[in-house]
Amino acid sequence: MPKDTVITLHRPTRTKNSIGEWISTIQLVDVFARVQEVSSFEFFSASQIGLNPEKRFLVFAGDYQNETVITHEGVNYSVYRTYKPSLDTVEIYCQREAGTASVQSNENQS
Repeated sequence: MPKDTVITLHRPTRTKNSIGEWISTIQLVDVFARVQEVSSFEFFSASQIGLNPEKRFLVFAGDYQNETVITHEGVNYSVYRTYKPSLDTVEIYCQREAGTASVQSNENQS
């Protein structure tokens, strides 16, 4: 599988602190992925149920552990669906997380 880019998986973990309490944290795990276009069929089908598909990543199945948040190029995405086309790969379908819209620069506006 060609690896086009690196994505960051947000992996929830639980550990005990010094007094034995369980603490929930997020472990950031960088993995290689191939960025693929979301098909028009996928876009139409997802939009019918209120989703806004934006990215599809193909990753090695051993790297993905059902994480629900992915960061790519500084933008956080929510995972809304996965598909396993083979034993060793997983397709991850994502939409941009709420509140992470791109900010346009106003430099050229007068």
